Amino acid sequence: MRDPVTSDPAAGRPLRIAINLANAALVRIGEHDGEPHGIAVDLGRALGEWLDRPVRLVTFPSAGALMASVGDAGWDVAFIAVDPARVDRVAYSRPYKRIEAVFAVRETSPLRSGDDVDRPQVRVASAAGAAYHGHLARSLRHAELSTVPTPGDALRLLCEGGCDVAAGVRQAVEAFAAQRTDLRLLPGRFMAIEQALAVPRQGTLGASVLDEFLAHAAAKGMIDDDAI
Repeated sequence: MRDPVTSDPAAGRPLRIAINLANAALVRIGEHDGEPHGIAVDLGRALGEWLDRPVRLVTFPSAGALMASVGDAGWDVAFIAVDPARVDRVAYSRPYKRIEAVFAVRETSPLRSGDDVDRPQVRVASAAGAAYHGHLARSLRHAELSTVPTPGDALRLLCEGGCDVAAGVRQAVEAFAAQRTDLRLLPGRFMAIEQALAVPRQGTLGASVLDEFLAHAAAKGMIDDDAI
């Protein structure tokens, strides 16, 4: 535990942890209690304990919704992907985890690999504000990119025939596809996404404090430094 008086000017006030519920690699909703669980929740609570501050979770349906709230003073620390498009609004810790972004298609699709996606008349659905959405916006040259509010919307659009490809985080896409017989994942990944903690640039905590905490978390075995 750090010295809350000298290390954190907001000591004693609740530490508001922003959680993106759409990132299945970091958080899931418990079947029995309806509450968020996962590494983001565990690390968020551990950060509060380390800072000697009570924790309050602030949940968002998507990364886009979370980032749209920056500047509203609604949260202190967020668990989000590292994205160059966000650095004007938030400061990042070092990465603590890497996850994969993948493509899903219908079973009858002629597309067989990620290399097949960037072609004329291929419609790709992706969630607004997601780190992989920015990557696709920059990298796709021929395919048509459609923006939807959440990753779940992209998968539902795929099922309805409104697009040819849905982009998303592997864990969420695999879980969705496992419940159906008409979808499959394209082999491999189209992007590796580094996950970090972030603070608003006008917030009271600095990114260096987050780095200190992650070093503490690694020493305690809460995260695996070898994964990055």
